[in-house]
Amino acid sequence: MKKIAFFSLAEACAALTARLAPLAPEQIPLSNALGRISAVAIHAQYPSPSFDQSTRDGFALASQPLFVDHRVAVFQISGESAAGCLEYKALQLGQAIRIMTGAAVPSHCARVVPCEVCQEQADKVLVPLAELTSQPLHIRCQGQEIQAGQLLLAAGTRLLPEHLLWLAENGTQDIAVHRQPRVAVLCTGSELIKAGAVLQHGQKISGNGILLAALLQAENCLCVCTALVEDNAERSAALMQQIIQQHQPDLLISTGGMGPGKFDLTEQVFSLLGGEPLCNRLHVRPGKATLVGLLGKVPFFGLPGPPPAVRLLFHELVAPALRSLHGEIVGNDGLVSAVLDCPLTGCQHDTDDLVLKGGIAWLDAAGCLRVRPAKTLQPINAILHLSGYEDKSVHVRLLGSESTALRHN
Repeated sequence: MKKIAFFSLAEACAALTARLAPLAPEQIPLSNALGRISAVAIHAQYPSPSFDQSTRDGFALASQPLFVDHRVAVFQISGESAAGCLEYKALQLGQAIRIMTGAAVPSHCARVVPCEVCQEQADKVLVPLAELTSQPLHIRCQGQEIQAGQLLLAAGTRLLPEHLLWLAENGTQDIAVHRQPRVAVLCTGSELIKAGAVLQHGQKISGNGILLAALLQAENCLCVCTALVEDNAERSAALMQQIIQQHQPDLLISTGGMGPGKFDLTEQVFSLLGGEPLCNRLHVRPGKATLVGLLGKVPFFGLPGPPPAVRLLFHELVAPALRSLHGEIVGNDGLVSAVLDCPLTGCQHDTDDLVLKGGIAWLDAAGCLRVRPAKTLQPINAILHLSGYEDKSVHVRLLGSESTALRHN
């Protein structure tokens, strides 16, 4: 395979995503839709609230009292309205209705007064005059939060718990979402063995399959296959072809075999299968030798073998392709600025390559986003993007639900 010009991460992502289309939609129960991507826009069928309702336990009052005694307004109690009561009620001048939180407010109601400021005497309620002009009215008006016909959800939205709440209250039972991408993983390397096998000198246990399966699950994808294969071009090509025919993946990831070495065979295997390369060199470390292309209509990523590189490149390169297959609308590159909390060591500044490092991000007492490189055995929640000399401010990509909270805090 001839070398293609060096690509930046953004250029490599754009080259592939331009060739991808969202997967077909399917109808699923709303209760199963968390994390899925809406295939259609949904508008409100009902206003919210759907009727004027009380926000307090107390009394719904007419606009005028029965009479005023010194600094107290007196109203005649004419009934009761509890949450869920379907009986239509109306107030006449001088009347009050005992009302509970969430109950329908009767027509001709001027305000709701909390019970703790009222005094009941037989069939009357006494209300301090000051309460008749105070705010708030303790009434949630029909359509105050959502109007009928208002856009609840745009197509291409990743469904969060809040979205499910709004849709459920709108009467939605089933929702059209894009099908989950089916992804196959092939880990290459004659030194690799599966967990549980006896470890011989010169061998190591393969962890990339488990790592990628977990990362795919977090992206709401289906990992349909993880396989190991030794450094043999013919066997690798045969196994890859078998995986495509048997599992019909929407995307295929291989790890290992990328580089100039004698047994780095991924590009050779890709050529044997008639793959269309889009990029095989990146201005990125780790991941300078990374292959992005198409095997027929199946997007293919040939990633390096070291798990730290696999983890970083998955978030930076594979995840955008998965979001395109999901049909998710992403507004920007997702990078935010953070303050570097400690000096960087081991970074080369005499290079044009973007350097990626796993990081730990947090908010300090002043609400400032800070970040530092992660140490061994520390799960990361951010990826540092380092280019040239870094002083204090760096660009980072925040990962996971906790980091979403950091981004919007």
